[in-house]
Amino acid sequence: EGSFAWPLVDWFDDIEVYGGAVGGGQDFDIDEDTGDIYAICDTDHATQDSIIVFRSQDGGATWAFWRATYSASGEMNNPKIRVAKDGSGQPWVYMMYVSNSGLRTRRMTPDQSSSFYETITADVADFADMDADVGSGAYVYATWVPNGTVNVWAARNAIDGSGWVSGQSLFTNTEVTSTPAIAAGAGGTVAVAFIDDRMSTVPQIRIKRSTNYASTWLGSANVSNSGASMLENCDIAFSHGSTQIGWIALTFCFADDNFGYYHSGDSGANWTYGAVFAGTGTDENLGNIRARKSTGDLTVAYNSDPGDDVMFSWATASSPTSFTTPVVINEFVATGYWPSAAGWNGSGYSAVLYTNWDTNYRLMFDWWGNTGIEGTSAGTGMDMIRNAPNPFNATTNINFSLAQSSPVTISIYNIAGQLVSTLADNQSFDAGSHSVQWNGQSFSPGVYFCRLSADGVSQTHRMLMVR
Repeated sequence: EGSFAWPLVDWFDDIEVYGGAVGGGQDFDIDEDTGDIYAICDTDHATQDSIIVFRSQDGGATWAFWRATYSASGEMNNPKIRVAKDGSGQPWVYMMYVSNSGLRTRRMTPDQSSSFYETITADVADFADMDADVGSGAYVYATWVPNGTVNVWAARNAIDGSGWVSGQSLFTNTEVTSTPAIAAGAGGTVAVAFIDDRMSTVPQIRIKRSTNYASTWLGSANVSNSGASMLENCDIAFSHGSTQIGWIALTFCFADDNFGYYHSGDSGANWTYGAVFAGTGTDENLGNIRARKSTGDLTVAYNSDPGDDVMFSWATASSPTSFTTPVVINEFVATGYWPSAAGWNGSGYSAVLYTNWDTNYRLMFDWWGNTGIEGTSAGTGMDMIRNAPNPFNATTNINFSLAQSSPVTISIYNIAGQLVSTLADNQSFDAGSHSVQWNGQSFSPGVYFCRLSADGVSQTHRMLMVR
């Protein structure tokens, strides 16, 4: 897992969301009321191309197919997803995609009893992004670059209103291929960040901002002051409290390509250069950031080469420049072609969704909360632990083997990372194969983790109890 250049954190087994071939992108969002997570990806089909959504109702441990949208002709790509609530508090799952008929959304209630197709623009978009207000009576916002242009547009959708309206040209002729990103804060704050080369000798980051729910927009402003040229893939996020923190993250070109950020403490009116997240890589790019809806804390994910590692960092809204040291979290090589998706799961942990390229472009999910019950087994004499049966009804046998005699601790944790049972506490086991039974009859069905520690190293295995 990962490359030698970075600190290594094992977020346990990366969870497979979709075993088919992802075509070119993924995204996810959470319903803060229920904790349900919705993950979207596009496929790579020559005919009947599609956008597929999966749902997890246990924090990302297991996933089920939720809804697919097909195209009879042409490709569907650039998938984005947001959960937003109308004035009555009814949540809607917004799915956005680019097709040969334009930039469109499909919105559905979580029980799929109501569904609407809506067109944002008939123009086919080269790139698009979407975000939504937090709370009831939300607006949903989109930004895009029409095919064959370097112009930036935006529109809004009042969920209680008449669909996508107020399509406006935000910036004409950026002179570079721009990938605009949009973010909604609180109280009508909306901003679009994009890269342009019209106002300076090197590509710079610019912002267009609205304070009235994207009804009108203020003039564009230059954000850049880092002393380095901007390269690609900017993203933007806002916290949602009365004091709104904003972040813009993108790849800088210093001696190497490094992923870094700007921050704002006044809802995006003014920006200050922060730093690069690590600064020791040779190629850091394809970043994505997402603020948690309830707290505004920020999850950061980006790609690092060599190795196509998925890097993770995070900061709180109360300390917006105190980012953790980036760590590698992917167990499988990422694509390196499009960004991983950063976000949060139902337990309030940072989470990352990425596509793995070396085994059929599978869609993979993992979250930070598992680190409290995990370790690494690299270079040990302990064979991989397994349990059988798995899934199991009430009891299961945990099997492992040791190259030499050793004290062993075997612990069982629930999905929240809480210790629920100890099967061996520094108990001596001889070299060879062993089996220990766990009786989970008194526990609720769901995902559990078995952690086995011996000689200072640990392995963790995922188990599923069913009834």
